[in-house]
Formats: sequence, C-alpha cells, structure tokens
Amino acid sequence: MKLSAGVTHYELRGDSGAKTVVLIHGNAAPYITWNQTVGPLCEAGFRVLRYDLFGHGFSDRPELKRYDRHFYNVQLTELLNRLGIAEPVRVVGTSQGGSIAACFAAERPGAVTRLALLAPFFDQLPGQEGAAYRLLVRPIVGELVLQMMSDRKLADLSDALVSPETRASLEREVIEQFRYRGKRRAILANLRGDALHDATSCYRSIAAQGIPVLLTYGAQDQKIPRASMSRLRELVPGIEYHEIEGAGHLAHYEFPDRVSPLLIRFLEG
Repeated sequence: MKLSAGVTHYELRGDSGAKTVVLIHGNAAPYITWNQTVGPLCEAGFRVLRYDLFGHGFSDRPELKRYDRHFYNVQLTELLNRLGIAEPVRVVGTSQGGSIAACFAAERPGAVTRLALLAPFFDQLPGQEGAAYRLLVRPIVGELVLQMMSDRKLADLSDALVSPETRASLEREVIEQFRYRGKRRAILANLRGDALHDATSCYRSIAAQGIPVLLTYGAQDQKIPRASMSRLRELVPGIEYHEIEGAGHLAHYEFPDRVSPLLIRFLEG
C-alpha cells in the first residue's frame, strides 16, 4: 500500500463486517512474529490487520534522520484510512510496538477500544545508558559501527526467545529483510528517534481515557525489565496482567497456545 512516506507491506484477513484487530510488531523482528497469532484471531471471528512498520520487514525505509512515534502513528492512521477502516479498532502491540500502540491511542482519543500490550517498551531498555548505544546514536560514528556488524549479528534473537530451535527458525526469516537496501540506515533512524525513549506520557493518556488494557510478560524476558512492567501496572489502574512462565520476550510467538487464548478472551470483551 502506497502511503505518503512510502510503501507499507501489510496483510488484512477476515470478514469485512467483523471487529478489526491491529497487530503491531516490535523492533527485533517484523510482522512475521504474528504468524502464530493471526489464525486463532481470525478463527475467533476478528478481522486482523498486521503490517511492517517503516524500516522493518518489507515496508519501505524512508530516508529520514529519525523515526519517531508520531511518524509511526501517521503510518498506521494512513493505512487504516486507505483500507477504509473508519471504526475504532482493537490494537495489540509487542515490545516497541506496544509503545507505538499506546502512543497511537494517546494521539487519537476514541480510536482504540481495547489495547493488548505484550512485553511492551515502557520507559527504559537494558543497555541504553551503555557506551555501545551512545556510539550508535551519534551521527557518522553510528554508521561506521553498524557497518562493522554482520547481518547475522543484527538479526540475533538470542535474548528474545528461549528455544534455540525456534530462535534459529525465526532468525533465518528475519535476516531476509537485510537483503533490501536501507535496512541499516533504518535501524539507526529508529534508534535516534523517540520510539525507544520514555513513553510514560502515552501510557498515562490511555489510563486517563479508561481504555481496557491487557499486559502479558514472559517470566524469562531479557529485553524488557520486570521493574518497568511493575511501574506500568502502577500507572494504569485496572490493567489485566498475566505472566507467562518459561517464556522470553516473544511469548506470543513461542507459546501461542498460551497467549492467543488470553488475547481472544480480552479482545472479545
């Protein structure tokens, strides 16, 4: 789909008269992380929209210095408009996609009826104060550092999945996106924007709107600090929380039989 900033790769499945669920992936892997989620949601009677954020998967990599939350929110707004989806939607976001989902709801009051957050980015990531991160966000230096890193290193999901077999399978698919020009530039644009910076104000807004929120978290998550999830639960009263034992950061991908039923029950409300 051609939008103002470029082409967005998407899939829309389900009956046109059904309630629409939008799936927003995170930073580590594109919309393929929803492969095990789309089917169960469609079988439950939802119309499901998943798409690649700009700079990820098979969507374009716009030549901007920074990709910020508003930039991603415009992408989703335009995509919904072009698809003729005018009614309020249910949104599911994982990792960075969780904060993008929250900020979309904050920017567009009334556009989101229910919000499911799967190990969402909230206020801080491990390593953001480290030397490596500071180098990557610096102009010129970041480009040089990233050029020294292999595609395999950049596609590494060792801190996102528990099962080595599942991780290897997903990494093989993730590495495909590096065949397309501009992926490394897009990585830096994403890091240099505000999409991975403190999103407390967005979550405070959804709490003020009274949007029902589901929060899931893998007990072995190495990307999102448990303390961040505790602070999020304090910020959003009435949040429904489920911890997935034995799961890492991408619990919905690795344990769909445990996460999908939680999503369906919540989204049906």
